[in-house]
Amino acid sequence: MPSPGITKKAIADAMKKLMAERPLAKISVGDIVELCGLNRNSFYYYFKDKYDLINWIFYTEIVGEFNREQVAAESGWVVLDKLCNFFYKNKDFYINALSITGQNSFEEYYLELLKKLIMTRVEDLYEDDGNQEFYINFFLDAFSSSTLRWLRDGAKIPPDEFSTLIKKAAAGAAMRILQEPTPK
Repeated sequence: MPSPGITKKAIADAMKKLMAERPLAKISVGDIVELCGLNRNSFYYYFKDKYDLINWIFYTEIVGEFNREQVAAESGWVVLDKLCNFFYKNKDFYINALSITGQNSFEEYYLELLKKLIMTRVEDLYEDDGNQEFYINFFLDAFSSSTLRWLRDGAKIPPDEFSTLIKKAAAGAAMRILQEPTPK
């Protein structure tokens, strides 16, 4: 009997292959298990549904790109660059994954992970003045909206150029705000 890692990888590979050929909405669990030569019980032993599988693929791939120590040690801009490059390299898969919204969707899962990344940065940037949740959600909204729109639009802008635009927008706004009198 193959190890759980090998089985999960075979299921994931089948899903990625199918998503390269057709929209996620047109892929069934039956299609996935048929392609990888497993039965439905094997699929459901490891995953709740195809959306859970997509989230597992994202998590395992993103963990392969980033580890906790790197995220904590590197600047937020480096993390943004890596995230944009990761999505660009895998854009067909993630554009397809974003076609489904709602509960247990890839977008929901991405927002949870991004929130955790932002949380570590916000703790470094701001004293705990009781507004941490506001700061986290502010940056979460800005970065998630930008990256998700970029992907949904087909990631036509190269990742380095896209992350540079985000940096310029954030830095330019910050510089302008610093030049203005502080609101009371």
